[in-house]
Amino acid sequence: MQGFGDLVAKLGADPSAILGRAGLDPDVLSRSDEWVSFRSVVIAYETAALATNSGNFGIQLAGRRDLSFMGPMVLIFKYSKNLEQGLSSCIKYVRAHNTGYTPILEVGRETASWQIRMDERLRAHADQWIEESLLTAINLTRIFLGESYLPQAVYCKHAQIEGTDYQKSFGNAIEFRAPFDGIILNREDLKSPNPVDDQELYRFLLEYLDSRVLRAGEDLSAAVRSLLLKLIPTGKFSVNVLADQLGMHRRTLQRRLSDAGLSYAELLDDCRSRMARRYLLSSNLPMSNLAHMLGYSDQSAFNHAFRRWHGMTPHQWCEQPLEQQTKDPL
Repeated sequence: MQGFGDLVAKLGADPSAILGRAGLDPDVLSRSDEWVSFRSVVIAYETAALATNSGNFGIQLAGRRDLSFMGPMVLIFKYSKNLEQGLSSCIKYVRAHNTGYTPILEVGRETASWQIRMDERLRAHADQWIEESLLTAINLTRIFLGESYLPQAVYCKHAQIEGTDYQKSFGNAIEFRAPFDGIILNREDLKSPNPVDDQELYRFLLEYLDSRVLRAGEDLSAAVRSLLLKLIPTGKFSVNVLADQLGMHRRTLQRRLSDAGLSYAELLDDCRSRMARRYLLSSNLPMSNLAHMLGYSDQSAFNHAFRRWHGMTPHQWCEQPLEQQTKDPL
């Protein structure tokens, strides 16, 4: 979301109102390390375009911010030996940055395509995000191919947005209602050497991502936990809702959690346990209200779960010394 609020304000709209309409906490703009709903992000882009009457909102956003918003992903590109190595590494590690889409590199005899794929239900609301992301992809290729580089073609699945000057950003070879979202490159461009290639630093970055960011699927579990903490009080936190928020199919979410040795039920149970202890420490909510906030059908079901977590009732837990109450992570 880097640069989003500044651009919205410059165009005369209220960033907080737009984020709220998209289901995002307005304060998220000041918390750059927090996982947020990808679905809400793409809706925020579309809402901003409508609120500011700017059909090229996504293009403007891409033009206003540098590539640092991608974190370690942009460093992988910067120090790869060539564009193909950078793009291939992005495919492997993109989940460190975004779990809502899948990048694909298809290499043919003369051309190659860099494609962005996502759930069709999500894609229906993602025109602005796609245009921003395609321009960002072109900016990444310019690390290797020069500041004036333009791909052979740019494909967008959506129709041309009225009043938008695409030639300035994408050149003349842009095709709408295309079979996929992506850019078409000359195959030889993939092998163009990177003038600042540093394989030692490149390997260090991959080791960092392997050991710190993607270990055992921690990136996905962090995203799931963050969303559950927000969704549980709303009563709408089923695995289907969660998968939709993350921009993936329910079975895909369950499979990826399973690959990391986790499950939706386990993460939900852990989040409920932590939330229960936080509420008990910081509020005087009646137990029936707390049970409802945590998504239990009645207080009896909540009491049963709490006894399973801690071997005692919520009332007994509250009577313990503070050091006992806070010995486990909150």
